[in-house]
Amino acid sequence: MTEYLASYIPAIKSLIPRSSPAVATLPELDSTRPSLPPRAEQAIKGKPALIAFVRHCGCPFAEKEVNLLSEQLNQSEGLQVVIVQHSPEAQTKKWFEEIGGARLFPDSSRYTLLSNPSRELYASWGIGSLGWTGMISPSIMNNLKALKAADGIDLRSTGEGSYRWGNSGGFAVDKEGKVKWRDVAEDSSDICDYAQAAKTVLQDSSAPC
Repeated sequence: MTEYLASYIPAIKSLIPRSSPAVATLPELDSTRPSLPPRAEQAIKGKPALIAFVRHCGCPFAEKEVNLLSEQLNQSEGLQVVIVQHSPEAQTKKWFEEIGGARLFPDSSRYTLLSNPSRELYASWGIGSLGWTGMISPSIMNNLKALKAADGIDLRSTGEGSYRWGNSGGFAVDKEGKVKWRDVAEDSSDICDYAQAAKTVLQDSSAPC
């Protein structure tokens, strides 16, 4: 019984409000992108890239977005992907393995997985927190059911250090580091269209969001 109850502790903690960093203005299209940690900066330097700020470990919509990012990476030579998660590094790596990261991203030189528990990196790119209706609602539950039916992706155990109120969003930046596409989620089930995002940096034309 003790072990059973202990398994729910991360889920309970993930619902407790926390202090959040001040959220910057969302980067404008065609503006120079905000900075990233050195490892990611080096990986995407001079290359088109998708920058994904995903939801907490265990969220099925975050898992779906990782699948979409994998599809674009494997279809587009030269494209780089950066995935940012706000759980601690050990939990982020564990989650990535559980959802098949090594299979989805066979070339480890083309993606960067970042852990950002402080969520300061999220905030510097204009991504903050969700309100009550953005985190849970009848439409979100319907979207969860649809995702499970279509892709077999369901809720996983909430990762240690996860924060369910943290929002998600994605960006496409060109090889000069200019923001060509952006999308901040309206609720926890709102998934970025990374196929469209990739087109804006792999073709001459760009589509505003």
